[in-house]
Amino acid sequence: MNNPRQGSDLHILQVSDCHLYADPAGTLLGLNTLDALQQVLSSACAQTPPDMVVVTGDLAHDGSKEGYHSLAKTLARTHCPAAAIPGNHDHVLSMKNVLEKHRIPTGGTIDLGNWRLILLNSQVPGKEHGHLSRNELEMLDDALENAPPHILIFLHHQPVPVGSSWLDNIGLDNGQELFSRIKDNLAVKGVVWGHVHQPWEGRLGHLQLLATPSTCIQFSPRQDAFGLDALPPGWRMLTLGRNGTLQSEVHHIPHMPKGLIADSAGY
Repeated sequence: MNNPRQGSDLHILQVSDCHLYADPAGTLLGLNTLDALQQVLSSACAQTPPDMVVVTGDLAHDGSKEGYHSLAKTLARTHCPAAAIPGNHDHVLSMKNVLEKHRIPTGGTIDLGNWRLILLNSQVPGKEHGHLSRNELEMLDDALENAPPHILIFLHHQPVPVGSSWLDNIGLDNGQELFSRIKDNLAVKGVVWGHVHQPWEGRLGHLQLLATPSTCIQFSPRQDAFGLDALPPGWRMLTLGRNGTLQSEVHHIPHMPKGLIADSAGY
């Protein structure tokens, strides 16, 4: 990938948990997920044109090739590069086959300006929780070597508890193996994820820890059991400073799209 922004600040649009379907009219708890994603991308790009879009998992709720084709076509309308990683709902092979044909990377590293983005696959096939395999950890170790001065890591599952017991039971089960590799590495500025359908921010030493809302439904924070929040679909815009600063803001579209079944007990 070429490097058009050497020496400049970078704007990375993170969207997550799109839950698209083979049928463009498909809904999750009553909400049309493709329409919600389109509204998010339109609003986000109008507000701050991004240098790249990173989609952090649960791209297609049904793991369908058609869902990934819909994602690729929708991302193409942003007129900027995109990358994606799998979540627990994704079919990794179908995802890779479709998205990589559209020149959308699905893992590995991306170097932009003075930054390296590391895209990790935390999926455990057939399970809701996450785990970084030995291969992913070895890839991470390699990616930390000979990198540009500043590094940002993306994955799907939360590597630390976010305060909702039902979600934290299906988070990353070997977060300590991730942090043992990066907690003393000052080049790594932060770790960013999806999965929890809500904004969340924390710190571990010098590391910023950031969770991003879904482009469709949001989960109520700090709950023992499943519950929906009233916040509309959202995104996080990350500003990667040329000197290594990391700033970000969470935004939501102005109104909740019609159709959401607010008293749902899960999916």
